[in-house]
Amino acid sequence: MPRLFIGVRWWLGVAFAVVAATSTAIVVAQFSDNSEHAFRRNGERVALKDAQIAQTVTPAKLARVANKRNVRLRIVGPAEAESAAAGLVRDAARAALAGNRFVRGTADGGTFVAAVPYRGEALVAISRRPDVAAAIHTVNGEALRAGVIAGVIGVIVGLLFAQLIALRLRRLSAATEAIAHGDFETPLRYRFRDEFGALAYSFERMRRQLRRSFRRLEAERDRLRLLLERLHEGVLTIDQDLVVHFANTEARRLLGGRVREGDTLPEPWQGFELREFASRLFDERATVTQVHVTPDEQHAYGVVGIPSQPETDWALQLRTPLTTIIGAIEVLQAGAKEDPAERDRFLAHIERESGRLARLARAMLTLARAHSGQELPRVEAVELAPLLREVAAGLVPHAGVAVEVEVPAGLAVDANRDLLEQALRNLGENAAKHTGRGSVTLRAYGDGSTVTVEVEDSGPGMSPEVQRHVFDRFYRGERDAHGFGLGLAIVRESVRTLGARIELDSSPGEGTVFRILLAPARVREEVPAA
Repeated sequence: MPRLFIGVRWWLGVAFAVVAATSTAIVVAQFSDNSEHAFRRNGERVALKDAQIAQTVTPAKLARVANKRNVRLRIVGPAEAESAAAGLVRDAARAALAGNRFVRGTADGGTFVAAVPYRGEALVAISRRPDVAAAIHTVNGEALRAGVIAGVIGVIVGLLFAQLIALRLRRLSAATEAIAHGDFETPLRYRFRDEFGALAYSFERMRRQLRRSFRRLEAERDRLRLLLERLHEGVLTIDQDLVVHFANTEARRLLGGRVREGDTLPEPWQGFELREFASRLFDERATVTQVHVTPDEQHAYGVVGIPSQPETDWALQLRTPLTTIIGAIEVLQAGAKEDPAERDRFLAHIERESGRLARLARAMLTLARAHSGQELPRVEAVELAPLLREVAAGLVPHAGVAVEVEVPAGLAVDANRDLLEQALRNLGENAAKHTGRGSVTLRAYGDGSTVTVEVEDSGPGMSPEVQRHVFDRFYRGERDAHGFGLGLAIVRESVRTLGARIELDSSPGEGTVFRILLAPARVREEVPAA
């Protein structure tokens, strides 16, 4: 059963009404009491004064005083006081016989009785005051009427304020709902510089910031989609229900052109359960997985699955086709191998494409492991001289470009050798690719607390704009239009995983220096046996 919804305007209006009514009732009651008390005090004072004036004259003159003061005077002895019926007169006489003064009025304030001792008896003065009774009645009636009017006005004003507050809250709620549904274009207007205005201002700032952020995300998404479309590898993303969210052109081609966004992941190859392979990527213990698939004699594929992250419900499925290589092999088998020039050309093509695919798979695996934190690198003492020479030997620079190594013998760092080699190899290949003349230098030196490894080239350098994005994934600057945009991203992730720091110095036309700052290898002293 749904819970009853009570709007803030109603319960806030009721709260205002209760507060207004209670406050009015208290004020009216206090005003009535004070006014009535003042009227009574005045009546009592007059009655007591009449009795005191009569107390000073002889019994023969009492009648004259009574007429002059418009008061009724009465002498009451002890016997009469004892036999009198209960009332103000008896109470007044008894007090006066006891030697005390007495004054009191009736409930309506129309009569006041005062008594004073008088020659062994009690002199009682009875004063009729209809004016006081009328005044008390009028004040009480008008106060009640004013209280009702004030209460009604308070309730109305309270309801209006409640409606105003509720209206402003509804505007904030509507703005929040719009943001929740992805509408970042509707501005939230605020007129008053109060707490609600400050809250609305904060919401408006948040909306503008979210709009900028989502526009950047949309731009990055479109940019990534464009880059993925340009890849020669099939890339698609799926959710936990194995529904395709994205598939680039190559992925659609590899899967027979049957895959569109929103379709269920098909089973395109005999002998390999692609859907089962994909579903395992959503297991919480899943790791990056690579398998090789040969559906027939003419095709072979490498399939890399990157598991979903804890806060997402989709996984990236990367299909790396070897169709180009297979096609080259088919040409060789058809007779091109008999021609040395053709054979060497196709073998070089196979070698180039194989290296390209291997680098792509290695890049994706390295990025995935570093991002998910599934592997803690094993740290050991790595001697830099043989490592830098090995990396230098694997570089293929342009004709006339020298590759140099500058490192003192015995210099070592605490690092994971594979990660450090991967980072240096990517930096070296990047430098060799962009250096058309001069040299590429791999250099290392230490100062006791830090070991610095540099890869310096005499290439064209980088603009400030390229330097800001050079480590971003899939970023390809103006000088690297044919790359994947992953090499330097792998370098950054590898350096971060090593707990090191990377720096970049570059200027257009003056070359580039990448600098990795590492911790030196700790000296482990052997404790001699006792």
